[in-house]
Amino acid sequence: MSDDIYIKLREHIDSMPAGYPSTESGAEIKMLKRFFTVEEAELALHVTAKPEKAETIAARSGIDEASAVKKIEEMAAKGNIFRILTPAGPRYMLPNFVMGMYEWHVKSIDKEIAEYADEIYDALSEQHWKDRETKQFRIVPVNKSVDGRSHVNSYDMILDLVKEKAPYAVAPCICRTEQMQKGNEVSRPVETCFTFGLVAQYYIQNNIGRELTEEELIRKLAECEEASLVPLSTNAKNPVNMCMCDRDSCQLFRYLRKFDKPAMQIHSSFFAEIDAASCIGCGKCTPRCQIDAITAADEKTAKGKNIFIVSRDRCIGCGLCIKGCPTGAISMALKENLPQVPENAAEMNIRIAKERAALKL
Repeated sequence: MSDDIYIKLREHIDSMPAGYPSTESGAEIKMLKRFFTVEEAELALHVTAKPEKAETIAARSGIDEASAVKKIEEMAAKGNIFRILTPAGPRYMLPNFVMGMYEWHVKSIDKEIAEYADEIYDALSEQHWKDRETKQFRIVPVNKSVDGRSHVNSYDMILDLVKEKAPYAVAPCICRTEQMQKGNEVSRPVETCFTFGLVAQYYIQNNIGRELTEEELIRKLAECEEASLVPLSTNAKNPVNMCMCDRDSCQLFRYLRKFDKPAMQIHSSFFAEIDAASCIGCGKCTPRCQIDAITAADEKTAKGKNIFIVSRDRCIGCGLCIKGCPTGAISMALKENLPQVPENAAEMNIRIAKERAALKL
């Protein structure tokens, strides 16, 4: 089978803001062959980032309208394109590959796809994520870490982000699913990929995830905090998705941990601080940190134990360390001169697209 149509599709998906770069082994082409038939790939070339009626896409493709409309809906049901239900009927659009199309295939992941993903993530991190001005991902601190701070924006507090954004859905984590398919042990919860609003609607319709009540959502989020999982969302004030990440399984954390200054590679409004006078040197904060930002200092407590300190270059401001501290020695501080957080995913995508276009000039 000729790869030409899949090469064209790779280029088409790469034109989306988040990108879909080529790899040395061709893993990205092999992945597309697993997701798309040749006929689907040909039709997908005519699906854009703009939500449109299936009939409009069909007319542009030159394919028989009835056949094309049926095929478009089939691709939406498979997770290859995004479907939005409107009062005027469904609209279809091409998504980013990550976060988007790839996560929508979570229930069809096998060992082969998981191994392709490792190479694709490496290419994404080097070609699209590294040192980008507008970050695609944002750390959202757990509420307990920022409670009572009058200067904290509501979009920096996890519960404020998700409340009243029904429907809610939860699905298996794509990264932990990869690990299990590769035969690796996973010790943390797997059902931790949360979506809201229109995206949750899509997850529920396509049986990618299951619907949650608000009470169930809050309970699941508490379980994630207990398991030391880091809340990570689209870099927007009103995100439509939230992952719960850890250093053992998460592809993004595998990328972040390559850097001496991971805090520079992801958007976060906060960093943790440890009050030396209150620290008793117990070290309970260190296993909760997923980015190795907390280390023992030379300074000692009154009982001769090492006081712990936080590296601002490494700290990504999730706030998980606070729950592990028995003396309340850790607090969250707001960073200065932060770039403005995009209002929504659409604004974030526009910013990233403009930056990518500028880099190509």
